[in-house]
Amino acid sequence: MKLTILRPLGGLLLSTLLPIVAAADDAAGTTSVPEWVQQLDLSLPAGEQKAIVSAMHSSMTISNRAEETNGLPYRRDAHAKATACVRATFTVNGDIPARYRHSVLSEPGREYKAWVRFSNGDFLVRPDNTPDARGMAVKVMGVEGDPIAPEFSGPPTQDFIMTNSPAFFNRNVFDYADTATYLAKFDRTGGFIGLLPPRLHWPQLLRAKQTVSTRIDNPLGTRYYSMLPYQLGNTVLKFSSRPCSGSHYPPAENKDHPDFLTTQVKQSLENGAACFEFMVQPKVTAADMPVDDATTIWSEQDSPFIPVARLHIPPQQLGGLPQQEFCENLSMNPWHGVGDWQPLSSLNRARRVVYNAVSQFRHGKNQVAVTQPDSWCVPGAEEPCSDQQGLIIHKPKWPLPRCFDHLAQPVDGSTLESECGSEGYGAQGDKSYAESDGKSTQ
Repeated sequence: MKLTILRPLGGLLLSTLLPIVAAADDAAGTTSVPEWVQQLDLSLPAGEQKAIVSAMHSSMTISNRAEETNGLPYRRDAHAKATACVRATFTVNGDIPARYRHSVLSEPGREYKAWVRFSNGDFLVRPDNTPDARGMAVKVMGVEGDPIAPEFSGPPTQDFIMTNSPAFFNRNVFDYADTATYLAKFDRTGGFIGLLPPRLHWPQLLRAKQTVSTRIDNPLGTRYYSMLPYQLGNTVLKFSSRPCSGSHYPPAENKDHPDFLTTQVKQSLENGAACFEFMVQPKVTAADMPVDDATTIWSEQDSPFIPVARLHIPPQQLGGLPQQEFCENLSMNPWHGVGDWQPLSSLNRARRVVYNAVSQFRHGKNQVAVTQPDSWCVPGAEEPCSDQQGLIIHKPKWPLPRCFDHLAQPVDGSTLESECGSEGYGAQGDKSYAESDGKSTQ
């Protein structure tokens, strides 16, 4: 049934609960409920509706308060600082098992262009050496199929949102709403241990401490997890991105620089490519793999991750201010998806509303439109828009030989007659090339 999330809460509370989104309403000093929220076709218990609305209000309050510290532009209520925003390709493995061939994974060998945003988890912009959660959000473009959430306009994309922790510190939307309420009121002059929402018990508090206490050396060398479950076709699963085997990145030279992670990505991609294996972990019925308790880690012994695609990040320049602004204006949401793909759990259902509300709030405050990219092109970039915008195309630094006859030997031992002439590379072998110091003798 069509359900207005705000009705069960009562008019007086609603008018004070949601200082929403539209710039016109903000300028007029009034509040309103976004029309897209009222029109969502959701079937949720009243308690879950109330928790989602509460989390929505708190998240926008956090974004609004963070501006006092971060300065303009208004940013996300979490993962506010992007450490890099890079071009990538997302390629479905040729041997992907049949049970996973749905949505963007339906066609073995299919390659899509994508954007990847790496981030620090805090809603405050802090130095990269500060302990924190780390994020990786992948936006796959050029996807085909019916959107799973019709309220999103623009070219359809498939978004995969991950952090470097396999589990969250909130079990469900009720924990999440409670924590968001406290975060919206919390004075960050104290430590995290001072934040004790009633529903955040000691196991969850320990998980939270672990989540926000990590340090990394390079976002390209870190593993990321979905934390929450999804349904692909008939399979309930989680997903993860793991650096490809053999990936190696030198340690940072100056971790005291506030943006050293950006420098790490920049230097890594100027010198070569990076890649991640995109993997899925199917839910096993007999194992302890709850759908609506995000604090439980699904055991890899009970259900190993299975590679189904590869994310390739080619050598590239990170770009200047236009690309930073482009990255800042990207809107990531697990409900950006198509086909037989469904985010599961009350936390994912909350994300559909909360992420969109915060996105509209900050875009409205920043006076920019919410748009979906459909290419690697960055508006306003100095380089003209093309399929290779921003990429570093490595070319050989010396001319390749035109003939290789001297490297071949007939199996019967007879002499091979060269067709390269008496002065070509094939006739003179490598000696003439070496003596010419890499310059052609022809």
